[in-house]
Amino acid sequence: MNEFEINDKFEDSNNQCLESSNKVLIEEKQKWEKVKILIAKNIKEIFWKAWIKPLNFEKYENQTLYLKTESKIISNRAETQYYETIFLHSSKYYESLKKIKFSTKSTLLNKNEPLVTQNLKDQVNQTKMNNDLSFVDSVSMKINSKFNFENFVVGESNQMPYAASKRICEKNSLIYNPLYIHGDVGMGKTHLLNAIAIDFKKNFPHLKMILMSAERFMYQFIKAIRFKETIKFKDQFRSIDVLMIDDIQFISGKGSTQEEFFHTFDDLINQGKQIIISSNKSPIDILHLDEKLKSRMAGGLVVDFLPSNFELRLDILKKKVEVLNLDIPLEVLKFLASNIVNNIRELEGALNRIWANYELTGKKINIENSKQLLSDILSLHEKNISITNIKQQVSSYYNLELSDMSSSRRSINIARPRQIAMFLCKSLTSHSYPEIGRSFGGKDHTTVIHAFKKIETLLKDDKRLKKQISELKESIFSI
Repeated sequence: MNEFEINDKFEDSNNQCLESSNKVLIEEKQKWEKVKILIAKNIKEIFWKAWIKPLNFEKYENQTLYLKTESKIISNRAETQYYETIFLHSSKYYESLKKIKFSTKSTLLNKNEPLVTQNLKDQVNQTKMNNDLSFVDSVSMKINSKFNFENFVVGESNQMPYAASKRICEKNSLIYNPLYIHGDVGMGKTHLLNAIAIDFKKNFPHLKMILMSAERFMYQFIKAIRFKETIKFKDQFRSIDVLMIDDIQFISGKGSTQEEFFHTFDDLINQGKQIIISSNKSPIDILHLDEKLKSRMAGGLVVDFLPSNFELRLDILKKKVEVLNLDIPLEVLKFLASNIVNNIRELEGALNRIWANYELTGKKINIENSKQLLSDILSLHEKNISITNIKQQVSSYYNLELSDMSSSRRSINIARPRQIAMFLCKSLTSHSYPEIGRSFGGKDHTTVIHAFKKIETLLKDDKRLKKQISELKESIFSI
C-alpha cells in the first residue's frame, strides 16, 4: 500500500468519525427539542415561551446536559424555578442523566480583539445604557415636586407610614423590604411615594428607580407579550434598583400579571433591591390575589393609615392655606375639618372650591357662604351618615339588637360594639360629644369621650379591629 492510499484511508476514517460525531450531536439536539415539547404540555404557554423556549442545547456529556441562553435572568430562573421539571422530562430522553448545567453566552470583551472592535462594543454598551434610561423615563410616573416630605402633615393616624418612608430614604439599608403602605382612598399614600422618590433622587442619584401604578405595570406586560418582547421586559424590570408600585390591588384577578409580578418581585428582593408598594387594603385583605404573592408582600414592613381625626384634618388645611398663601378664616377651616371626614382628598377639594369661588365672584369667605357652596357634599353626608344609620350598621354587623346601642348593659360583646359606634359617630359626623351621648340612651359626654379614645388606642395595634372598622365604614358609606 503506497503513501497516498494510506492518507486516503486515514482521511476517510476521520470523515467517518466526524460524521458520526455530528450525527450524535444532531440526535442529542433533537432530543432536547422533544423535551421542550413535553414541558410545553405541562406548564402555561406564557411561562414556557418566557423561560423554556429560549434554552438552547449545547452538549450532553458525562451524564450532564448543558443548556445555554442569551440571558442570565433566563438561565437563573430556569435553574431555580424549573430545574426539577426540566430534569424530569429530560431524563426520559437522556440515559443516565445526573445533572443539568445552565450557562449564558459570554458578553465579555476579548483581550485579543482589535481596538476598533472594542470601541464599537463600547458604543453599543453606551447605547444600551441610554435605552435603559429611556425605559425608566417611559414607564415611570412624573414625580410631583409638591408631594414632598416637607408638605406632608403628620398626625397620629399617619405617623407610622411617614416614619417608615423617611427611614428608607435616610438609610437605604433595605431594613424594610418590601415596605407596604395601605389606607383608604385620599389619605396620602401617593403623596408618600412621591416624597420617597424625590428623596431617593436627591440622596442616591446613581440608583435606577421606577415609580408606576400597578395598572401601568400590567399594560407594559401585556404589550411585551403582544410584541413578543417578554425577555426584554424581564431584563429591563430586573435591572432597576428601586421599584415603587402604586395601587397594587388593581392586579387582583389578573393571573398572568400576578405571576409575572411575583417573579419580578422575587428576583429584585433576592438581588437586594428595594420595593415599595401602596394599596387601599392590607395584603391579606386583597381578594383574588395569589397566596404566595400575599405572603411575599407581607414579609417586610406593613404600615397603614388610621382614620383621620379632627386635629389632623385641621392641620392639613392650615398647611395647605400656608403653602398656597390663602386668606381663609380659621372658623371656616374648623367647619371643614368637622364636616368633611371621608378622606383628605375630598377635604382639600372643598377648600379649593371655597377659594375659587372667592376669586371668581368676590363673595366673602365665611361659614354661611361655605355651607351654601358645599351643600351637595354636606347634604350627602347628612343624608347617609347619621347617628341612627351608624347604630343600625354596627348592630347588624355584630348581630345585636338596635336597643343594645342605648342600653346600660356592660358585657363586652355589647359594650365594645357600642364604643365602636360612638367612635364612628364622632369620626364620621359633625355631632358633638353631648349630642352623641344623648343618642345612646342619654349617656354622659365623658362616656363618649372615653369610648372614642379607647377605640383610637386599640386601633394602633389591633389588626382585627382595624379590619372591622374598615368594613363598617364601607357599609356606612354605601347606604
